[in-house]
Amino acid sequence: MVASTRVLPEGAGWAVVCGLGFFFAAFMIVLSFIQQRYTNRSIKDTDEFASASRSVKPGLVAAGICSAWTWSSTLLQSTAVTYRLGVSGGYWYAGGATIQILLCSIMACMIKLNAPFCSTFLEVLRVRWGKTLHCVFLFFALATNLLVSSQLVVGGSAVAGTLTGIPVLAAIWLIPLGVACYVLVGGMRATLLADYTHTVGLLIIIFFFFFKVWVTSPEIGSVSKMVTLLQASNDIPHNASSSPLTFLSQSGLVFGIINVIGNLGTVFCDQSYHQRSIASNPATAARAFLLGGSAWFAIPFLFSMTMGLSARALMYSGNPLMPLLTEADVTAGLAAPASGVALAGKGGAVAVLIILFLAVTSASSAQQVAVASVLTFDVYKPYIRPEATKREIFLMSHAGVIIWALVMSLFGTIFHYAGISLGWLYLAQGIIIAPAVVPIFCGLVWKRTNKTACLVGMIVGVISGVITWIVTAATLEGEVTVASTGKDYPTLAGNVVSLFMSAIITLIGSLMRPETEDHFVLTRAINAPEDVVERMNANSKRSSSGSPASPSTPFEEKTAFDSEKTAPSVGAVPYTTETIDYVKAAGLDANELRKTLRLTSWISVIASFVLCVLIPACLASRRVWNATGLAAYIWIGFIWLVWTTLAVGVLPIWESRHELAAILRGIGKDLSGKNGKYEETSEKAALS
Repeated sequence: MVASTRVLPEGAGWAVVCGLGFFFAAFMIVLSFIQQRYTNRSIKDTDEFASASRSVKPGLVAAGICSAWTWSSTLLQSTAVTYRLGVSGGYWYAGGATIQILLCSIMACMIKLNAPFCSTFLEVLRVRWGKTLHCVFLFFALATNLLVSSQLVVGGSAVAGTLTGIPVLAAIWLIPLGVACYVLVGGMRATLLADYTHTVGLLIIIFFFFFKVWVTSPEIGSVSKMVTLLQASNDIPHNASSSPLTFLSQSGLVFGIINVIGNLGTVFCDQSYHQRSIASNPATAARAFLLGGSAWFAIPFLFSMTMGLSARALMYSGNPLMPLLTEADVTAGLAAPASGVALAGKGGAVAVLIILFLAVTSASSAQQVAVASVLTFDVYKPYIRPEATKREIFLMSHAGVIIWALVMSLFGTIFHYAGISLGWLYLAQGIIIAPAVVPIFCGLVWKRTNKTACLVGMIVGVISGVITWIVTAATLEGEVTVASTGKDYPTLAGNVVSLFMSAIITLIGSLMRPETEDHFVLTRAINAPEDVVERMNANSKRSSSGSPASPSTPFEEKTAFDSEKTAPSVGAVPYTTETIDYVKAAGLDANELRKTLRLTSWISVIASFVLCVLIPACLASRRVWNATGLAAYIWIGFIWLVWTTLAVGVLPIWESRHELAAILRGIGKDLSGKNGKYEETSEKAALS
């Protein structure tokens, strides 16, 4: 198959991998210059580099979430399962990976309420439960980043090598290092802006393939022609009538369960998603996650329906343009590039290569910024140099980006030589990281969570999950190999045991012996500015001496919370119920946050039920679909993609219209020979 899809010269691979990498690095330099000159944000500030000063608006955060959640496997694996299972595959991929983002909105609310100044979610768990549990959570967090990062480079390099002939090892090393170049230049805010451009480019290419397949292609060109071609491929085991045009698929349901469990781990344990809740405007953090989750669904859904079904239809109908796909090819994620080449020749190959590069680089940048924050605030500062200065922290955050780029390349090389494919990594990831899902969620949102139950749950969960996985593979397949452990039922058993053993132990232990002390009064002081801590100390002293000052008295004086002052050690503050004033100091209203939390919880739970239970039940009500059913399915996906375009393509521009106007005014002044550099007083006057 590889030779038949190598339609681009090797130089095209080098041009995309190196050229686009340098382009985005240059783009970051320009963005950083514009930010430095025409706005009040400086990338020399550690808080700005790591979390964009916690001021990003929901549209841009939603675009960043879509970008970070669009891995190479989002496009390659979703297409592969649609090719393998039919119409149920792409839906289970999209629906099963959307609910985690929706549920993450609950944690976003709680982080803003219980740790408004934190830099990582692991900081909250360290201050709440101490260093022992923190190190265990740190293991799961870095394991998650390692698995995700490996999928990115393994999938992206495989496609680049297949389409252009570029050496796979070269792509494995160049992709992470190219991404590191532009992350180092820009920091979190510029990375989000680059994510926005990636997402827009990705949407344009998805629209291109949609109209090519369903409207203009002479090979397919309509839903009715697609149905006719797919009827020649009724050989899917465990599907109703062995048809790809049915939702009654036992294998589809198995994949859906694996997908939900595995992706719970990759969201809840991954700092890159918490990073976006930390970076977001405090008042709109939950809204950004709901917006991003709803917008993301259409990307894997419509892309996989378009590319996966067309690959199956063209191959089984004997179309000479479509190369023969082996099971190994499909597992490696090569159905999408094969379909692109068959539909649009070299243009399709270029489009697939670019869309994969955009997905890999945007998600890789999110991983590098996230891990750099973890290495800085959860390894370097607490364990290596507690008295680190702002300058040292800033340098460490940059070093963390380089370190993780090298780790990504190293493990990508290891997995490549071990013969471990994208599909295997995707299905097996939950077995390792799912045991931390419930402890992390409870640790961030439930004050009665028992830390010992969390520790035991995680350890027992991962051990029992791995044992179940290996034993099931040996029992059902007769051997323990990469191939046998990647089968559906061994991975299903391992994922389910890993998640539920940990969940049961954590929840039962916490209900039987709940913690009575509210440790969230400690976490609210994490990284709080000096003047806020001093005021809290003063308030506590007045209260303890019988002062009539009310603990709930709001602050009447505004302070600059973007200051670079370093907060004193958390343990130095006498914590009382007054610590809710830390939330007020962050510009938040605790009552409004609680209302948002209740609303967000209801929306997330109901939407998860609809996506994973109600809609699949309705879609399975008809045994095998006809052209009308498939047309409704596809065009609803198209309408959803239009909504995605509005939510993450148009909304960020609209939200930032005033800032963009101010930047354009500054550029205009510079071009006319005046001083266009940002000055706060003059800018306020211009805006008023």
